[in-house]
Amino acid sequence: MRTRSPSTRRQAMTLIEIVVVIAVLGLIALVSMPALNAIFDLQQRASAREIAQTYTWLVDEAALRNATFRVAFDLDRGTWKVEVGDPNTVVFASPEEREEADEALREQMKRYTAREIEEGRGPEPDALSRFEGLSDPSFTTGESLPDGVRFDYVWTPQYGEVGLRPDPDFKPDDEDSEASPNIAYSYIFSDGTAEHTLIRIVDVDDESQGYTVEIEPSSGRVQLHTEAVAPGDTMAWLPREGPGLR
Repeated sequence: MRTRSPSTRRQAMTLIEIVVVIAVLGLIALVSMPALNAIFDLQQRASAREIAQTYTWLVDEAALRNATFRVAFDLDRGTWKVEVGDPNTVVFASPEEREEADEALREQMKRYTAREIEEGRGPEPDALSRFEGLSDPSFTTGESLPDGVRFDYVWTPQYGEVGLRPDPDFKPDDEDSEASPNIAYSYIFSDGTAEHTLIRIVDVDDESQGYTVEIEPSSGRVQLHTEAVAPGDTMAWLPREGPGLR
C-alpha cells in the first residue's frame, strides 16, 4: 500500500488559509495607509517650500542684478523653471489689458515695413518675450514635481479671476511640442517687488490635500498656506471704492 509523503500531501492552500492571508494583507494595507499619506504630505510640503524659497531668493537677486525674473510653470507636465529677462519688463493687471496692448502693438507695427522692423527702426518687440533660461548653476533652472503631486492652479492678475489649471485631457507621454500652451508665468521685478501670485500644489488623487504658496504684491513676501486660497480672498481687505468727499 502506497502512502503520500508530507511534501506531496499539501500542494494547495485551504479556504481558511486563503481567508487568513487576505485578512493579513488587508491589515498591512490599513496600517501602512497613514504612512503613505504622510510620505505624500511630505512631498507636497517639500515642493511648496522649494518654490517658496526660490521666490525669496529671486526677490533679492532681482534687485542686486537689476534684472527681471519669471518663473514658468508647465501645469500639464508638472515642471517649473526660472528665466531672466529685461529689467524694464512690464506685465498687465488683467487679460483685457494684455489684449489691448497687443492690439495697439499690432496697429503700430503696420506702419513699418519688414525691413525697417528688422533694422530696428520699428517699435521695440514685446518685453514679455525677451526671456531666456538661466545658465547660473546657483539657480534652479528646471524642476519637476515628485510622483503623486501636481499643480492645481497658478494664479496672477494677468490670468483673470480663476488663474490657469492643468488640462484634464493632457497625455503625459505626448511630446509633440516643445512649449506647452498651458504655461503660467509669474514675475519678479528689478526693483525687488513681485507680481501677486498663488501656486497651489495638491495630491494627484485628492485636491483638498496640499499647500498654497502666496507671493504678495509689491513687498515680494512669501507665505505658505495649508489650505486653498481663492484669489479674491487675498485682497478682500481692500476697499472697492475710495472714500467719498463731502
